[in-house]
Amino acid sequence: MHQRGRWPLIITFLAPGLILYTVFVLSSFAQGVQISFTNWTGFTPTLEYVGLDNYVRLFRDGAWWRAVSHNAVLLIVIPVLTLGLAMLFAALITRGGAGNLRAMPGAELYRVLFFFPQVVPVVIIGIMFSYLYASRGGLLQGVLQMLGTDLLTLIPNGPLGNPDTILLAIALASVWSSVGFYMVLFLSAMGGVPTELYEAAALDGAGRVRSFFHVTLPLIWTHAQTALIYLGIGTLDSYALIAVMAMTGTAGDFGADVMSTYLYRTAFSFNSQFGYAAAMGTVMMLASVALALVTFRLTRREEMQY
Repeated sequence: MHQRGRWPLIITFLAPGLILYTVFVLSSFAQGVQISFTNWTGFTPTLEYVGLDNYVRLFRDGAWWRAVSHNAVLLIVIPVLTLGLAMLFAALITRGGAGNLRAMPGAELYRVLFFFPQVVPVVIIGIMFSYLYASRGGLLQGVLQMLGTDLLTLIPNGPLGNPDTILLAIALASVWSSVGFYMVLFLSAMGGVPTELYEAAALDGAGRVRSFFHVTLPLIWTHAQTALIYLGIGTLDSYALIAVMAMTGTAGDFGADVMSTYLYRTAFSFNSQFGYAAAMGTVMMLASVALALVTFRLTRREEMQY
């Protein structure tokens, strides 16, 4: 095909998607940024512009920074546990990351079982873990009773009723629901690594652990980098799980408020402050972009070819 005739064909295929993305996504972002410079309540027909007042107020809002600190904790706990366990399980199933699923008996069954939580709705996961953590009739309480102790003795008010433990309890639910997806992602990446590389490493005296860190991990690094960015952006939100497990996220001083739940309460509970909430949403959007760029920059390394 001639160069002159290629571009009209490319534009023909790209234009519908770009138009829909612009109308339904980019325009929404632009409108949200516009509203962030107003004091709109969501009900008045006109917008009164207040300049940067919402952003100045946000910078001075102690409740907002408390929510940001909770997001920061989740950004450390959830990616580390999720990706660490996913990588570990993938390496165990392939016997050290050797890339051969047949090397582990029942590997396909393990893949399905671990991936199963990914197809369960987040709301169901939140309800399920709420019952698991319940101080009366909960699974955790039953296990502790078998061991001769009581949940409320170890954790006053229970995992979801204690400000010191509620974030960790919610983070563990998030890890359980996500680890299978990333395990399958890493399994797919490991399956593409040539077995000859592992055979060469074995001839050089490398065991499974050394083969994993010196062969497997460098060759699947781009997958791990993508997983970290994707999981980090998702953790910045964390609304649905917290809304279900932390009494719909309305307890702002209870220890589980994050940026998304504080935004929701500001928009729909605190006298419908849509302009102020839009400023929060704009900051969250910029934070997501910054997180992706910083993560990509810090985890960038020379790509290895095989």
